[in-house]
Order: sequence, then structure tokens, then C-alpha cells
Amino acid sequence: MSFLCLSAFDRWACTSQSVRIRQLSSIRVAKRVFPIPFILWSLVNIPVLVYCDLVPPTFACWFTNDLFMRIGTLFLSPILTVLLPLIVLILCGLLTYRNIRRVTHVRQQPNQNRLSNWEQQMTRMMLTQTLLNIFCTLPRAIFVIYTIFTIDESATRTFDQLSIILLVDSITVSIISVNFGSSFYIFLLSSPRLRQMIQMYLKRLFNLRHNQVDPTNILLTAPAFTVRQTTKVIGQPTVENEPF
Repeated sequence: MSFLCLSAFDRWACTSQSVRIRQLSSIRVAKRVFPIPFILWSLVNIPVLVYCDLVPPTFACWFTNDLFMRIGTLFLSPILTVLLPLIVLILCGLLTYRNIRRVTHVRQQPNQNRLSNWEQQMTRMMLTQTLLNIFCTLPRAIFVIYTIFTIDESATRTFDQLSIILLVDSITVSIISVNFGSSFYIFLLSSPRLRQMIQMYLKRLFNLRHNQVDPTNILLTAPAFTVRQTTKVIGQPTVENEPF
């Protein structure tokens, strides 16, 4: 979810009318921000390695410290993994939509059509991804809220109740995992330009282009041979008779 939030922030920055905000959407800034999620989640998960273990009777991985269990279930799990990413995605999506609507069109008609198509594709891709993220994150948010309100009853639950809760937990985790592999398919289905580029790339990769022979004006010139006809004039000698 961290990189989905960063990509949503990048879309908002690159569509902003402010030059200072657009400068945030650059490779230089991306190289600096890229290690932050790894460092953040590494620091967050260090206590998990210390205060989590296989707990009977289900032998599932759970907290062994009551204080860290409350911190994890009340703050880390609901806010960092569910609520905060969802809020960031919704806000960045709405701000991106507002920036796209504020884009000024160039007066030339071809540029207007190209910009309008780009605007429609970006809006469609952004809204589709935001709605899918909300749909996939909402079951996990409901389960986390239920876990928070029933945290005091965890010690008195039966084996069947724990099994049902673990099953629902696994299902919600599987649903929220759809967010990580859905971006490509959303962009592919909602962007005709991306489909054309992929189609051209696949044709070039597998040599599926049809060979066409274009007619060219070829001037065929044959060598000109000149035949000279020579006429031989045979002159007969004339004999003059001289008088005796």
C-alpha cells in the first residue's frame, strides 16, 4: 500500500499547475523517497519479531506482550495498514481529478482532441483504481474495527470462534492483496493508448507484422543499339573511244 500511495501522490504532483509541486514528480525525488517505505516498515516490524510467537491452541502467530498487542491492534494494524493508505488514496485521487479538470486546453483543434483524450484516460484510470482500492480495503477495515472492539474478549473465545476469526482474517488479507496486482490490468482496460502500445510491442517482439511490398517506379531502360547500314556504291568504269 505504501507504493500505491506514492504513485497516487506522483499523479497529483505531475498534474498540478504549480511548478514547485510538479518538480516533486521527478526521478531525483523518487530516488530519495524510494528507501523510506523500506526503512519505515523495517523499524515497525522489529518489535513484531520480538513480541510475536506461535500461541496455542491454534498455534497461530500472535502477540505475546499485552502492551504491544494493544499498540499493534489499536494503532499499527488499523492506521498504518488500512485507514491511512485509504485516506491518502482518496485525497490524492480527488486532488488529481481537480487538477485534471483545471487543465487549460490549447486552442488548436488537434491539440485539444489529444489533450481531451489524455484527460479522459487519466480520469478513468484514477477513478477506477481508487474505487477498486476502496472496495478491496473496506473488508479489511471492517475486520480491524471489529477486532479493536472485541479485543477484551480474545481470552474467552473458544477454538471454533478463533478458527472463524482466523479464516476471516485470511480472506480479508487475500482481498486487500488484489490492490498490488490490479494496477496493470486497470490501466490496460481503461487506456486505449496503452493497449495500442502493448499491441505494437508484442507484434514487434514476435515478428507478427505483415510483410508488404510497396510498388516503386522503376525505370527499365534497355540498351539502344544502332545499326548502321552501309551501302557500297559500285561504280562501273567508262571507256572512251578515241578517234584514230
